[in-house]
Amino acid sequence: MNYKRLTIRIFQLAAILAPSAGIAAQSTVATNTDSDSKQPPTALIVNAAPAAAPSDPDPRDKAAKKVHSAQAVAQKKNNLNKPGNSAASPTAKQKADKPQQGVSKQRPPIPPQPVISDDSPETKKLQKELARLTLEKNLIDARLALEEAKRRAIYVARNIERQTAQNEEKSRIESELALANVRENAALAKKISLARAIETEAKIIKMQTENELAKHAAAFTIFQRKQEIEKIAPNAKPLLLKEPLSDGVLYISNRRVTFNGPVTARSAQHVIEQLNFFNNKSSEYPIFLVIDSSPGGSVAAGFQILKAMESSKAPVYVVVKGFAASMAAVITTLAERSYCYDNTIILHHQMSTGLFGNMGSLEDQIKFARQWYARLATPVAKKMGVDLKTFTKEMYKHNADADWQEFGTQAKKLKWVDNIVNKIVETGIVDTRTHEVSTGDPHRRVHEYNNGCEAKIDAKGVPFIQLPVLENPFDAWWIYDKRGYYRAQ
Repeated sequence: MNYKRLTIRIFQLAAILAPSAGIAAQSTVATNTDSDSKQPPTALIVNAAPAAAPSDPDPRDKAAKKVHSAQAVAQKKNNLNKPGNSAASPTAKQKADKPQQGVSKQRPPIPPQPVISDDSPETKKLQKELARLTLEKNLIDARLALEEAKRRAIYVARNIERQTAQNEEKSRIESELALANVRENAALAKKISLARAIETEAKIIKMQTENELAKHAAAFTIFQRKQEIEKIAPNAKPLLLKEPLSDGVLYISNRRVTFNGPVTARSAQHVIEQLNFFNNKSSEYPIFLVIDSSPGGSVAAGFQILKAMESSKAPVYVVVKGFAASMAAVITTLAERSYCYDNTIILHHQMSTGLFGNMGSLEDQIKFARQWYARLATPVAKKMGVDLKTFTKEMYKHNADADWQEFGTQAKKLKWVDNIVNKIVETGIVDTRTHEVSTGDPHRRVHEYNNGCEAKIDAKGVPFIQLPVLENPFDAWWIYDKRGYYRAQ
């Protein structure tokens, strides 16, 4: 039996069993208007447990409504045709319809209804069939609901699967785009790197070409200068000796750098360039840093000279002919080798410099100056075999201003200088008019005061040397100047 027929059968059984339920709900007593006879009340007692028909037909079956109407009509006919129903007798009907004389028309009495018992076999059979069919319908409804749930679950699962696939596809496309972007950036970076490499190579080729041209030009210039030198001093030849000191005589070759006047950034640059030049030419023979007179100067510039001397492949020897103080004395003492006359004066003292600014700025400058002093004076004290504190105390023992100066002989004992010489022979200077060297860089001239200083006269007519501005904001002057001859800006 299909679902449609099953539903119709259930409604039919419900319609058959429905009147008994409705009659059982009534409790009515009918009276007869005839004075000669009275009909006793009839009690309709029916079991109140029959199954009730559903109030509404199944919306999935449009025929249910028609069946319901047909069952209602059939029920009415069935009630009229039942045996014992007084309403079916034509005589009773005529008597009921005939009006009584002298008596007002009253409401017709309710015809007696047969007593229907739920214990009848037919009712039980119908109730069992109704229960069975109802159970069967419930099972079918449950199956349909389960199938609907399955269809919905499948639909949801497919939607989830579709959404997941879309998300995966979106992620895949985004990953591909990101990977393509990375590859494009990598390719671009590679092209940029290649372009830079090509540019660098072009610069190197250009520099090599320029160096070759400069080399040929220098060779031609050297050839010309040799010819001029042969005319001026045909027998002059610079001596290149690995051990320049012999029997108290120091032989200085043309590998010399003049270093006079205050130590400034410009003079330090000049010294470092010359050291690099001679190192690149040859590292076999020593380079001479010749100091006629230097009062010291910038600690930052002096420190650069010291580092250039330490980094030089060729040994750098310092020669002091007249006077070296402050930063120049530190350079002399810390050199690999140093030479001076017995009457040469070497002076060490605490760092003294000019400061300006507010109190906080002055305190900071003094603090930083002490750090400079400790960094440069500590190696000097170590070479002397004492600590910095002892070295500073000895300065004040020898002079109230802590200006500790010694002649060359005593300076050698204090290890401020390594060797005392009796005679210095300059074998590299062959032209006193220009102070040019015989070989090496033909454009290199000896500028004794090429250090950025400027000779001036103040308003009172007193001559002085104007020191250059310290470019390093943390720099300081370490210079010996009792007369105020050197003036900072």
